[in-house]
Amino acid sequence: MESILSIAKALGEKNRLRAFLALMDTEELCVCDVGDFLGLAPATVSRHMSILHQAGLIDSEKRGRWVYYSIRHDVDPRLLEWIRSSVRDSGFLSRDRAKIGDIVRLHREHNHCEVKRRRTTE
Repeated sequence: MESILSIAKALGEKNRLRAFLALMDTEELCVCDVGDFLGLAPATVSRHMSILHQAGLIDSEKRGRWVYYSIRHDVDPRLLEWIRSSVRDSGFLSRDRAKIGDIVRLHREHNHCEVKRRRTTE
């Protein structure tokens, strides 16, 4: 019972739900990807992602200064399908997909996380 409650709590907040949906459409996202996507500071993103992690929905991996997030491989596919079908008719979903796609593409093309890391160490 605790598991379903923590999942409901984690996905019951709009920014966490949007971040989780974005992860469902990508292989992984860096904290800076999520921050630019949601317009939030890295510390706020980390707090939101920590709640998703504690609920058993995502994994995190620290690489250098940055943390990368991905959907856990053991999340029940039926849960993922239910989440996707629950927001399918929402207008924000297609806009968010396009936005996260653009952010990820630009960040990867320009090594965005690496550039930020170099700037902070200079």
